[in-house]
Amino acid sequence: MSDSEKTDHKMTPLARRAIAVLVIACALVSVLEFIIHRHAYFETEGRPMFFAAYGFAAFLIVVAGGVLLRKLVMRAPDYYDIQEDGDA
Repeated sequence: MSDSEKTDHKMTPLARRAIAVLVIACALVSVLEFIIHRHAYFETEGRPMFFAAYGFAAFLIVVAGGVLLRKLVMRAPDYYDIQEDGDA
């Protein structure tokens, strides 16, 4: 059984329709990005797909920061299992 077969049965028809609507909306907005002229304040933000790339870069920075922060503040997996002498 493949991974998609394992997860398909867990999705309700409403969830499938919602995902389909989101995919269609993303495709439509991506096509309109090349058609509609945007009045940009800076030249860079007037380029097609600039805000999509900017948002994706911000997402990657946040995720990478989370990974680094996890390494910095994470406790050992058995932190609560350790009993020191004198503790009940």
